[in-house]
Amino acid sequence: MNHEPVQLTAKPIGEGQERICYRHPDNPALLIKLQKGVGDRQTRRELALYRSLERRGMDNYQHIPRFYGMVETNLGRGYMVDLVADYDGSPSKSLWWHFERGYPVSEFLPYLEELKQYLLDNLVVFSVDMGRYNILFQKLSPQQARLVVIDGLGNHTAINWLDSIAYFARLKINRRWQRFIGRLQNYSAQMMRSYGATPKTLDAAYRR
Repeated sequence: MNHEPVQLTAKPIGEGQERICYRHPDNPALLIKLQKGVGDRQTRRELALYRSLERRGMDNYQHIPRFYGMVETNLGRGYMVDLVADYDGSPSKSLWWHFERGYPVSEFLPYLEELKQYLLDNLVVFSVDMGRYNILFQKLSPQQARLVVIDGLGNHTAINWLDSIAYFARLKINRRWQRFIGRLQNYSAQMMRSYGATPKTLDAAYRR
């Protein structure tokens, strides 16, 4: 068995406050997330969520990346998840990318409702800091798309054992969702004022 570290020599394809992301050199469908510094709170939170989903036997990964385990690289230890890409192979763009280009949040409301129902159905708790950067609009085909949460998963609070109880988990998801949608709407409105033109609409194929 080959235990040589994965060699990451290409430029990263994404970077956040705590992590930096590389496309797996041997499997372009996978993403490797690495810590940037000493802080690993976000990583621990996400891994705890994935362990919880595995214990529950959850196998629906339509709106979050699937977790494939830890991996050693030449830049340190990381973990592997699905790379969220469009049907043409290019990395999917975030809601932030669309807002910055004049697309209002109203264009994505049906997709956001679908995402919310997925989180509720599968008891996927997300952090209060999930935002416009953490959600990608993935184009699955010329006619089909969905939203995928790539960061901000898991619970940031110390006491989270109630997350395993459906009633309490859904209460938390609904409460945080309302705040999340409020932040999206405020940011979208700010961008519309800055944009100063007729808001753009999604391609007809992706409008619901």
